[in-house]
Amino acid sequence: MSSITNVSRRGFLIGLAGTGAFVLGVRYLPGILTEHDSLAYRTDADLAELHPSAFVGINRDGTVFIVAHRSEMGTVIRTTLPLVVADELDADWKRVKIDQAIADRRYGDHNTDGSHSVRSFYDVMRQAGATARVMLIQAASAQWGVPATECKTELQSVVHPATGRRLGYGDLASAASKLPVPKQEDVPLKAKEDWHYIGKGTVSCDLADICTGRAVYGMDAHAEGMLYASIEHPPVFAGKVKSYDAQAPLQVAGVHQTIPIDPFHPPCAFQPLGGVAVIADNTWAAFQGRKKLNIVWDNGSNETYDSDEYKKELRSTARQPNKVVRAHGDVDSAFARAQHVYEADYYVPLLAHASMEPMVALAEFKDGRVTAWAPTQNPQAAQDIISKELGITKENVICHVTLLGGGFGRKSGPDYVAEAAVLSKKIGRAVKVV
Repeated sequence: MSSITNVSRRGFLIGLAGTGAFVLGVRYLPGILTEHDSLAYRTDADLAELHPSAFVGINRDGTVFIVAHRSEMGTVIRTTLPLVVADELDADWKRVKIDQAIADRRYGDHNTDGSHSVRSFYDVMRQAGATARVMLIQAASAQWGVPATECKTELQSVVHPATGRRLGYGDLASAASKLPVPKQEDVPLKAKEDWHYIGKGTVSCDLADICTGRAVYGMDAHAEGMLYASIEHPPVFAGKVKSYDAQAPLQVAGVHQTIPIDPFHPPCAFQPLGGVAVIADNTWAAFQGRKKLNIVWDNGSNETYDSDEYKKELRSTARQPNKVVRAHGDVDSAFARAQHVYEADYYVPLLAHASMEPMVALAEFKDGRVTAWAPTQNPQAAQDIISKELGITKENVICHVTLLGGGFGRKSGPDYVAEAAVLSKKIGRAVKVV
């Protein structure tokens, strides 16, 4: 039997071009996990000459690094929040580079869910940009021997209007880095009429890479020697495996082994859901091998779940008197006096919380540490559940966030990231769960 070759999406398109189908410019994605992926991992902003906060860094060449700590799934938040920083900093957007944050509590809440990123971090981002701006002004005023109040910023530079002197941010980065970070009350924010970017239309910083195939999604993550896994989950919530055929999947070329995943301990939360994983050289082999598992399930008490009966129970419960949390006015009297009363019942059944991009995560357990790459809305939750499942500290878990092909809240639950980590520890190699 001929061997199965693992072909990337880009490689597949190149193959199509060779058959005369169509031509598309591509570039191969190099391995993502590098020697920099360690517990000492830092963003470019951290490594920059001037880095007054976790969100901002400025190099001597004038490059401005801004950290995006929210997950990008089409809302353009990876552009929006850095733009707020850039505006307060008076940075030239063309000289800004954006770093995607790993799970780290110093950035605050990472969970990009509930549509509150701007509301929650607008002021934080303004403060980060303004703080760096004030420090640059202080450095320039000291060099010129003039009061800081006589200086101001323009795009990417500090100017002294009275004498026409000007210094670029790169020229000031080193001197500014030696200054104490000012207190929040000593950092004025820009007036609305001085904004460059806030409230103005700006193209997504990821648009060009997305349109040319360079953008990195979860499926693009790569580690040397990694294997693929496909998991047969219980068909009924909280079901357990009674038996399965561990040998039949091995007849598929490319399949290495099958591994049972322990069922969760209630409440489920973000734990892996249990089942059996098929480990293979590529997704095709893993999918085909999974079809041959022939699992016999113990579906447990949820097997008798009846959606019609459940709907009736919900309707009945909703009409029963309940605890009053807040009372304002007399609702019953108001309804009794009303000439017309309109009532409506709304019922939403259980639905598959499916995003356009399948659940995918890559994890490598090595030397007691886990490095993961995933299109997750909640890397901190991934960090938490991986540490619990593997019995290691959260400090020994690094979770990188790729672009998301949709999320809709489902990817706030990082069970699939934990599955990849659990399997990697069991087989001693990096594993990508698809």
